[in-house]
Amino acid sequence: MASRSRGFILMSALWTLTFLTILVLTLFSTIRQRIILFQRLETRARVQLAAEAGAKKAIAVLLDDLENNQFMLTPQAKVRRMNNPGEFAAIPVGDLRVEVVHEMPDDRSGVVVERWGMADEQSKINLNTASAETIRVLIMEVLGWGGVEAKGLADAITDWRDAGRHEAGGFFSDDYYKSLEFPYAMKDQPFERPDELLLVKGVDRKVFNALLPFVTVYGDGRVNINTASRKILLALGLEANVADKVLKARRGEDDLEGTADDHVFARTFDVAAETAKVVALEAREARQIDALNGQGILTTGSGIYFFTARVLAAEGGYQKTVACVFDALSSRTVYWYEK
Repeated sequence: MASRSRGFILMSALWTLTFLTILVLTLFSTIRQRIILFQRLETRARVQLAAEAGAKKAIAVLLDDLENNQFMLTPQAKVRRMNNPGEFAAIPVGDLRVEVVHEMPDDRSGVVVERWGMADEQSKINLNTASAETIRVLIMEVLGWGGVEAKGLADAITDWRDAGRHEAGGFFSDDYYKSLEFPYAMKDQPFERPDELLLVKGVDRKVFNALLPFVTVYGDGRVNINTASRKILLALGLEANVADKVLKARRGEDDLEGTADDHVFARTFDVAAETAKVVALEAREARQIDALNGQGILTTGSGIYFFTARVLAAEGGYQKTVACVFDALSSRTVYWYEK
């Protein structure tokens, strides 16, 4: 009888021990999962803060440079803002690294390249103010489309922003949006964000990505003659040889864009005369440049800049990307997109 009692007690102790072991393991697994979750949340928060710190660094550099140069563009300012690996290539934020970059058209190679710093939004064609013809020529230059196809997209873009019922390409564009599987109304108001372009008929992600370095929806519509690319100058109406001469005068003695010896036009009405000092300019060609100035579509400076802040991952790639447009004239961020 005593033996049975001891056996029962032993079995009970073993069951109790087993139960407690299972309970401890369950609690440990739960705690471990929570620790991992908290670590992930902490990492996510650190990466988020690092991206924001990179963006704030870019804004601080821009504001400092604008103040130092009294909001005027100089060769040194172009380098500091738009081609500056020293300040933007690897910004330390704790144990993380952030880089600030922008895409810019390279007129030599004809492709879009990446540089450290920020892009002048007024180096681009403003979709809210540009004529359909200007947009058509830009589409032909950037996408390589034919005139008819480019005109169709240019008409769709201007239809989207302009109030009223429009007819483009033999159909009412309003009706096109209403006939989609998931219909929506055409806006009939100016673009508020660059990615709104994806809503326009004929614009898919590939077209949008190709056009983005050349178009903007911010600013007053004037184009900065000191930062505009060749394709932009062609879209504005300059002949190819005239655009090339303006760019040659702008690049300075080393014939490279974005270096300290760049020439900066101080006044729009001096562009033709200053270009002629560097390269022979025919009277007809000078009149083309002066005509742009007469239309009031040129400027020589800007306070609106676009950049991308990216948090670098240790294994390569990026943990976080923030795209931002900052308007220093109103001292506010007008566009912010995270991914």
